[in-house]
Amino acid sequence: MILKKSGGYEMGADSKAPGQLEKFGYSQDLNRILPLSSLIYYGLAYMVPLTIFTTYGLVSNMTHGMLSLAYLVATIAMGFTAFSYSNMVKAFPIAGSVYSYAHRSISPYVGFMSGWIILLDYMLLPMINYLVASLFIVEALPGLPNWAWILIFIVIVTIVNYFGIQVTSWVNSFLIWVQIVFLVALLFFVIKWISNGGGAGTFFDWSAFFNASEFGKPDMGWHIIFAGASILALSFLGFDAVSTISEEAHNPEVNVGRAIIITCIGAGLFFIVIAYFTQLAWPTGWSEFKSVDTGAYELITKVAGSFMGYFFTAAYVLGCIASAIASQSSASRILFGMGRDGILPKKFFAYLHPKYKTPTGNIFLIAAISLTALVLSLSDAASLINFGALIGFTMVNISVIAHYFIRNKQRGGWDFVRYLIVPVCGALICLIIWYNLDIKSKELGLSWTMVGLVYLAITTRLFRKLPPEMDFKI
Repeated sequence: MILKKSGGYEMGADSKAPGQLEKFGYSQDLNRILPLSSLIYYGLAYMVPLTIFTTYGLVSNMTHGMLSLAYLVATIAMGFTAFSYSNMVKAFPIAGSVYSYAHRSISPYVGFMSGWIILLDYMLLPMINYLVASLFIVEALPGLPNWAWILIFIVIVTIVNYFGIQVTSWVNSFLIWVQIVFLVALLFFVIKWISNGGGAGTFFDWSAFFNASEFGKPDMGWHIIFAGASILALSFLGFDAVSTISEEAHNPEVNVGRAIIITCIGAGLFFIVIAYFTQLAWPTGWSEFKSVDTGAYELITKVAGSFMGYFFTAAYVLGCIASAIASQSSASRILFGMGRDGILPKKFFAYLHPKYKTPTGNIFLIAAISLTALVLSLSDAASLINFGALIGFTMVNISVIAHYFIRNKQRGGWDFVRYLIVPVCGALICLIIWYNLDIKSKELGLSWTMVGLVYLAITTRLFRKLPPEMDFKI
């Protein structure tokens, strides 16, 4: 089906046949070997299940112990965007994620800029994981300096990604299970602690979810809960990464969307439960932490002892490695998508290893970028990631409206809700969170955006022609 031509760029209808990439002008070059379970593991590895403990102390203190409620709000907020991702992957089950969606639904220019901005998330997340993992492991094993551990982690992650998506999937699955074992063990200690009269002394206490006496205080209210949720929303970054491996998934039109929703909503429910039980274990912890940054470690050692503190460190480091593996893989696939379309030099970015079918040049490029972990601060990198991810999420929601509601005119009944109301809510939520980012993150993010805009202007002769090789017919 050929739709109305705009500016020399022709848009096409949805692909309904799994794996028929020729409908989008591509051949099946990547190995299509991942079932639904592997896609879910991939998303969870990117998110890091133990991420709940990264902001545990901060948001618990901010919300006066109502961390579970804040996670509920964050889960609902991110659920809108997850639903939009699932809709877009049905239409375009190809590598490239937000770049491909905006490129085909709105315009090739918007597609490039969307992909360029969200690359901040994908390219820098491995580096942050290396930084955090090195900080934790040096505390446990002080023999080697931070920079040495960073180099070791980069080599390990790059080797895993080099040998293909199947190896990546196996490693991610193993590292996810290490984190799950830790969390199950922690829940065992928490339940034992409460059963013996510790903490709230009961498993059913509404105040662990909504504390009316604290909520009514002058410095509390829904605005604080939403502020806490805006921080926690960033803990969900990663469910979207599943869309970048669509060309390596079985039945991507169905399974990728399911994996995205299961990963996002499932992780959110999991966070809510863990937050509830940890609040029961230490009801007044939010006001007694020695440091909000180490609140999780204080809770774990208080309830489960020093051994579990060491176990937490080990599991968290492994979680960082899993996230680095997933994010390096995702970034390499987005660069592959942009290289295949010719908007980045094809010879390098669209190259696939003849045996392992992995974009090896991109993998090594991400490894090289990760070396900035040796010099760049954690706060600067985190700011850039937040900027890129939220803009990317916004563009996915807008792409749903552009593709389904405007171009394909799917507006009747339930379509009106899922193709307009849901993505509008998702976009607004993401923009509100983006607006509340600190000024430094906006300055750094906008600087990166300007670099991409200048590059696009040069390659398109000041937007007088389409980006290279994007004038294709579907």
